[in-house]
Amino acid sequence: MSTDLSQFQDAFFEESSEHLTTIEDGLLQLEQRPDDLDLLNRIFRAAHSIKGNSGMFGFTAVGQFTHKMETLLDQLRNGKFSVTPEITDILLRSTDQLKILIEAARGGAAPDTDLLLQLERELAAAAEGGEAPGNTSSTPSQTSPAATAVASSTPGLHRFRITWAAPAWLFQRGLDPVRMIGELEDLGTIISRTLDTSRFPAFESLDPESCYLTWTLELETPKEQAVVEGVFDFVRDGGELTIEASGPAISPVVTDDSEPKPLGEILVESGVVSRETLDKALSQQKRLGEILVEQHAATPQQISQALQKQGEAAAQPKKTGDAASIRVDTGKIDKLINLVGELVITQSMLSSLGTRFDMSQLPVLVERVAQLERNTREIQERVMGIRMLPIGSTFSRFPRLVRDLSGKAGKKIQLLLSGEETELDKTVIESIGDPLTHLVRNSADHGLEPPEERLAAGKPELGTIRMNAFHEGGSICITVEDDGRGLNRDKILAKAIKQGLIAEGEKLSDDQINGLIFRPGFSTADKITDVSGRGVGMDVVKKNIEALGGTVSIKTALGKGTTFTLKLPLTLAIIEGMTVRVGRESYIIPLVSILESIQPTASSVKTITGKGEVVEVRGSYHPIVRLSEAFSIEADCQDPTKAILVMLETEQERVAVMVDELLGQQQVVIKSLEKNFRKVEGIAGATILGDGTVSFILDVRGLIELSRHGMSVAA
Repeated sequence: MSTDLSQFQDAFFEESSEHLTTIEDGLLQLEQRPDDLDLLNRIFRAAHSIKGNSGMFGFTAVGQFTHKMETLLDQLRNGKFSVTPEITDILLRSTDQLKILIEAARGGAAPDTDLLLQLERELAAAAEGGEAPGNTSSTPSQTSPAATAVASSTPGLHRFRITWAAPAWLFQRGLDPVRMIGELEDLGTIISRTLDTSRFPAFESLDPESCYLTWTLELETPKEQAVVEGVFDFVRDGGELTIEASGPAISPVVTDDSEPKPLGEILVESGVVSRETLDKALSQQKRLGEILVEQHAATPQQISQALQKQGEAAAQPKKTGDAASIRVDTGKIDKLINLVGELVITQSMLSSLGTRFDMSQLPVLVERVAQLERNTREIQERVMGIRMLPIGSTFSRFPRLVRDLSGKAGKKIQLLLSGEETELDKTVIESIGDPLTHLVRNSADHGLEPPEERLAAGKPELGTIRMNAFHEGGSICITVEDDGRGLNRDKILAKAIKQGLIAEGEKLSDDQINGLIFRPGFSTADKITDVSGRGVGMDVVKKNIEALGGTVSIKTALGKGTTFTLKLPLTLAIIEGMTVRVGRESYIIPLVSILESIQPTASSVKTITGKGEVVEVRGSYHPIVRLSEAFSIEADCQDPTKAILVMLETEQERVAVMVDELLGQQQVVIKSLEKNFRKVEGIAGATILGDGTVSFILDVRGLIELSRHGMSVAA
């Protein structure tokens, strides 16, 4: 009975992503600590897990490439040569290629074959060239004779006799012993194999889900016994494994002592295909199906049908993006289950009370309704907590980025991370990767000086970029700080005037000048590089953070450095808001944008030709937006001095929104207006209030644009 493993593939891809992160992070640390054997073993185990799991699912390309990485890692951990920056670079680029192969296995685009072959050659060369001198001498190995075959004075193969009684649970966990034997074939050549069925019970006692098989194999391989044992790492519990060295092979059957012959060479030597056919297939990038047709092993119709099925499968919606799974701490689930139990009890108590209610039981009803409210709010908080993930998963990508940027820019840069345990909504975490990448690239390229310039300025040669995440009120703040040049006010002004963004002689505050770098196409770079200089990137930061309901601020000091601060909501699903009334309508203003509310005097309200009404607040003038005019509704108050002005701020810009009354603060659940209607300027979404009415959530950025252009959104 065959086992359908497709249902487990999502788990494979998720686990592979974690293993890839382990490999990449480990390699970056290994570059700093090349003698850390525990770290090297951790990297090797992650690669070995990917290789083993990919073989189980039939992802041959992934398994074969990982095997080549594993060979080099094995050489390193066995002390045959030391970790160098060059080897680390090869392994990091190979990790990138492995990511591409895994995505291709998921159903994405095909990988770059030329790059794949190039990396395979580099891995093989590194593994071959890294062997220590004297490795081929006839000096006996210090390892126990039972552990390895007798050493040969010429490159040869070890021969092992393997007896494996598979554990009974093998099939129940979806493991295929044939694929494991295939892993052994990847290590060398299986000379003989015998299947022992003596463990089978009587028919009436047979469990169809249990494995009773035992294999005995003779394996010739250039690998040491530890590598052979690694094939069985995941199936040792409950089974029996014996590996005995049976002496060296008579003659080698591989071209070198590190890798078995390619599959194509074996096919040619076995007479399955001709050399001409193989060369032609390789030169034309032919697939297996074409070779099968040319060898008359299958008809073109059969191949076409198989490709059609493959295309139909690839066209199915992928289980990625919003449908992706999320790992949740079991403690959070347990607490949620307990709360649901309390909610059920409270509901039962209310139902019982409703069947025999009289006014004398009113205090009991009030108490139980209050209990229901407490349970509901706590369940809401727990459910939101399930979506909260540490931001460290996003931060983990930047050590590699900074390493690559420092090499390209010819600078010495260190990255310091803090606050990785700070939790943020999964949707927000998935959306801030690009903005943070642009900020880090900006700090590395624009902010930090070259080593000689830093030394001349009395700074250490090593530049520093710091990333920190922390909670502040109902928001999360992420800072990207560098100890570089700082923003050059005069240079920014000159470039802005040259591009026509501002008029010459126009008076701007420091915040307004710094904000110019977020304009599309704006760049102060003297030359264009592959890192920056085209004026794209910082505008993406501003746009993406605004789309999340957040803000970006800049603090800079010339010659000392720059700090970018992103302020984001903890979640995109629920916000803290202030409910305001205009006439008979109510609106929600995000609390994070509110500075204060005032009732102005007549002398502080003025009308400026071409700009409309403004209000003076402590010496500064800010535009007034009448919601009644913006949304074509009737307000109770037409005189600003009798109404309430709510001062709002986003990106160092302020606006005064005129309302009739403040109704109070509350948490509201955001519902998308675009999905159910269309985009409306000045409106970020909608929510349903406790009385069942719909209230619009105001978009502060949109309101500022309305005030700037004097527009009305009424259709």
